[in-house]
Amino acid sequence: MFNNISKTGVFFIGALAGMAVIALMKTKTVQKGCAKLISAGAQLKDDAQAFVETVKEDAQDMIEEAKRKKQSEEE
Repeated sequence: MFNNISKTGVFFIGALAGMAVIALMKTKTVQKGCAKLISAGAQLKDDAQAFVETVKEDAQDMIEEAKRKKQSEEE
């Protein structure tokens, strides 16, 4: 596909694409969308951390219960 396009041509196509992305990022709609996406990602991270913490606490509780059960069986 790029066999007939020179390196300079590819550079200019990339530069134009970069300028288009920069111009697009300055629009309010895209900025609001990015803000919502980042907010959703942060919420997902917080939810995942809370879930992992709950699982860790449950695992620690089970370990302690197993230790208590083992001690009571040994006595």
